[in-house]
Amino acid sequence: MAEEEIMKKLKDSVINLDKDAAKEAAEEALKVGIDPLDAMKRGLYAGLKEVCDHYEETVFITDMLLASDAFYSGAEVLKAKIDKAKMQKKGIGVLGVIEGDVHDLGKNMLKYLLEAEGFEIHDLGFNVRVGKFIEEAHRLDADLILVSVMLSSKFPTIEKIVDLARENELKAKIMVGGGPVTEEIAKKYGADGWALTAPQAVKEALKLVEKSKY
Repeated sequence: MAEEEIMKKLKDSVINLDKDAAKEAAEEALKVGIDPLDAMKRGLYAGLKEVCDHYEETVFITDMLLASDAFYSGAEVLKAKIDKAKMQKKGIGVLGVIEGDVHDLGKNMLKYLLEAEGFEIHDLGFNVRVGKFIEEAHRLDADLILVSVMLSSKFPTIEKIVDLARENELKAKIMVGGGPVTEEIAKKYGADGWALTAPQAVKEALKLVEKSKY
């Protein structure tokens, strides 16, 4: 089977919310010798990005969940075969869902996409206290602190993380995201970056890390 045909199968499996097809296509990709990182980015990632791009227009949260399941199903097959030694490390990120919040769909999706892009991601899980973000960012000398917020009542906690990071003179840029978070909210509470969807967050993360080099 031609490489482009398999890439299309990977992409379509996510768009069609079919996790069995995603796993099967991922196995086919490995069988014919397609680079697993390439398969994840040009196949699964491309499909997930298309679904995310239409979120709130023609795609609903249930579809997002199913698309994520399909993405994870294929990604698990490919991830085990990715040669991390060949990947150019883009940076180190600390990722978690803010204290008092347990919605982690977006966080989990972002972790996969950032790792596929070459980031070393340390996932703190959900209901993460402010100090934990700072402690881990300091310990790892992280480039990014990535905060997921799905409850508007938790917005002030963003400012606490920003203030504590500055008090500790961390180099890490702070990025926030989640359903109710807007660019205006991110700016109001002092975050360095913002994104609505996981694919957009990857682009923003790359920009922030690049900016910090200069």
